[in-house]
Amino acid sequence: MPRCGIPPYYRAERGGFAASRLLFWVLRAMSKSVGKIFTSFLAKILFAVLIVAFGAWGVADMLRRSPEHQAVIKVGDVEVDGRQVKRAFSTELRRIREQFGEQITAAEAQKFGIFDRVLSQLATRALLDAAAKDMNVGVSDDAVQTLITSNAAFQDQSGAFSPERFRRVLETNGYREADFLTGTRGDMIRQRILESVRGPVVAPKILVDTLLRYEGERRVAETFLVAAKAMPLPADPGDAVLEAFQKDHAASYTAPETRTLAVLPLRPEDVKVELSEDDLKARYEQHASDYAEPEQRKLSQILLRDEASAAKVAAALNEGRKPDAVAKEAGGTLTDLGWVVRDGLLSAIGDPAFAAKAGAILPPLKTPLGWHVVIVEAVRPAHQASFAEARAKVEAAAHAEEALGALYRLSTAVEDSLAAGATLEEAAKTNKLSVHILDGIDAEGRGADPKAVEGVPALAEAVKAGFSQEAGTVSALLEYEGEPGGYFIVRTDAVTPAALKPFASVRAEVLAAWRAQEQQKAAVAKAEELAKAFADAKDADAFAKANGVKLDTTPELYRSQGGNLPQELLARIFAVEPGETASTPAPGGAMVAKLKAIEPVDSKVFEANLEQGKRQLRGAIGDSLLGSFTTQLADSFKMKQYRSVDSLVQEIR
Repeated sequence: MPRCGIPPYYRAERGGFAASRLLFWVLRAMSKSVGKIFTSFLAKILFAVLIVAFGAWGVADMLRRSPEHQAVIKVGDVEVDGRQVKRAFSTELRRIREQFGEQITAAEAQKFGIFDRVLSQLATRALLDAAAKDMNVGVSDDAVQTLITSNAAFQDQSGAFSPERFRRVLETNGYREADFLTGTRGDMIRQRILESVRGPVVAPKILVDTLLRYEGERRVAETFLVAAKAMPLPADPGDAVLEAFQKDHAASYTAPETRTLAVLPLRPEDVKVELSEDDLKARYEQHASDYAEPEQRKLSQILLRDEASAAKVAAALNEGRKPDAVAKEAGGTLTDLGWVVRDGLLSAIGDPAFAAKAGAILPPLKTPLGWHVVIVEAVRPAHQASFAEARAKVEAAAHAEEALGALYRLSTAVEDSLAAGATLEEAAKTNKLSVHILDGIDAEGRGADPKAVEGVPALAEAVKAGFSQEAGTVSALLEYEGEPGGYFIVRTDAVTPAALKPFASVRAEVLAAWRAQEQQKAAVAKAEELAKAFADAKDADAFAKANGVKLDTTPELYRSQGGNLPQELLARIFAVEPGETASTPAPGGAMVAKLKAIEPVDSKVFEANLEQGKRQLRGAIGDSLLGSFTTQLADSFKMKQYRSVDSLVQEIR
């Protein structure tokens, strides 16, 4: 039985794009797409998500994939490991923090659905990768080279590809060349599949015309506002009515639940670490490999487009000519790669470069970027740093490790004290720590004495833990999510339930709100009455003067552009005939409108937007098709998730 249950006659006999299999899935997808066109036209859901995913992650989640990491998602033979998920999630979290200026935690991001969205994006990429493998979809080295060299980010001021700029941009963003090329190739393959599924699509002219005429229709109306404040102020209705109003709007007059919490924080600054010289030397001996520098080569290269030019350059260099002059003559660029290690280079360059001696000029080497002539300028042998050379690094690492161990031992001592029957205060005193009492604090961290709050790090985490347990409960030892780390224990001493505020304390507020509501009701009723009279009025200005309202004429209105009009009123304006009226509630009262004129779509606007309308409709059809296609992929490949979202979030700090 063929993979995915696809009949044999749809499977390609040889490599390449496997058009028959792709056609099979497309036809399956098309059969499910027809009913979704208009929905897709209004909300381009799936394709937008895919494009955002590609734009946000690029090749970042492909970099430095480590096979020893446990798989999180598996689609066919394609795996997404924990490192890829963490990197993608961290990238998205950093983007959101930069955009909104808020330091949201990993747990909060999970609550907002950000983590689920990242997993969904990675799963979609994995689906496309699995489909590409199944169909033997690939791209040539020349295509990868063309895409990279045409990228403006890698070009100099003249618009020519600059190897030096390419290298600098990759270094700035933490990419290795080999990983970047691999990731770029993968993105191109995925994009090739998407483009093949989406197009070409033909948008029926009659459908485009109908949509443009519908959206382009214009209407003009005369409007006025019946202000709620202009309505008579109702008399005080008495306590019985106001108390009932308070209960009906209890959320506005309810005091939140508050609690009394006792918090014991254990922070890195609560422990002291003393390290002797012998301690540092012992650590150096145990971790000597951490302070070993791998062999390095100082390289420069001249990148050319064809093998013949590269061979001429290599020959000229071997004759002793200066590299910069040779590069300029050949139309190439001399790039200083600096000191590099073998792992940072493509194997096609790294292997011969690290096998050569200083001063060697390598024969032309081919990569997806073109032909390279590499010069080995110098060799720096592998070096094992002495204790003296590595002392500062050894001390920093040892201090961090010992502080972590000391903090763990302190936390264990506190837990032992509690297990032996000590109170939180007694355990804190025994271990020279402090307990902070937060009295009358609500779930948002408000209400407690500011001085008491000052000594509690990551207050939101302590409050969240305190509100998740019953009164009289002492939490387990909990770990702080953010830097600089540490632990805390919280005891919930008392709970004051949320309750309706005493009526006497809020009577004035309730009366004002009740009156505002009654005035709003009166304004709506008055607007309905005036709307009927306005429909019969022959002279609009005389009507306005007689009823004390200010009449305004709207600019040209469109179904999707109503200026400051309430959306409900705009919809009703487009539902009535000229001379008819409508009224709806509005901020500050109620608004009345009388349709004055209907204008069809402007012919110039129609012609100007015709091509755009066709493109939008083609996009909608293509997006719907793409959504059905990916759904079909998900049905065809067995997708497995091996690790829970909660466990992954716990690992990301």
